[in-house]
Amino acid sequence: MQNVINLRKADIGDKDSIIEIINVLHLDVPGFVWGDRNFVEKQIRSGEYFLAQLGNEVAGVISFKQRGNIMYIETLAIKEKFRSQGIGTRLVEFAKNFTKDNRLSILRVCSFCEYKAQDFYLKLGFSMLEEPGDYENLSYQRFETRLG
Repeated sequence: MQNVINLRKADIGDKDSIIEIINVLHLDVPGFVWGDRNFVEKQIRSGEYFLAQLGNEVAGVISFKQRGNIMYIETLAIKEKFRSQGIGTRLVEFAKNFTKDNRLSILRVCSFCEYKAQDFYLKLGFSMLEEPGDYENLSYQRFETRLG
C-alpha cells in the first residue's frame, strides 16, 4: 500500500520540523545560512517553503525563490526514513509546476558536490550547467531545466 503524500505551504509552526530535516544538509563552511533559524523563518514568512507530509509527519521540505525570470530551488531535503520513496521527485515536480504557474520557464538548482545529487537531478530532466559554482571555497554543481 502506497502512502499518500500531501504537499502544502509551510507555516511558522513548521519551523522546528523544517530545521530538523534540513540539518542533514549542514556543511561546516562560513556563512552556511540554510539551517539558520532566522533564515528559515524569513523564508517561511515569505511563502518560499513547502512540505511533503505523510499522515501527521513532515517527510520532506523544499523552498524556492524567484530571481529575475528564473525560479531557483533553494533547499530540498527528505527525512532519512522517507528517502527512496519518491518524495524528492514529487517535490521537484511540484517545483516545476510552481515555476510554470508563475509564468516562468527556467528552474535551476545548485547542489554542493558533497551531496552527490547529480544523478537525481539528471534523472528528473535537468542538465548540468558547465560552470560550477563556488561558495566559500566549496564547489557546487548547477542544474537547469527548461519548462514548456
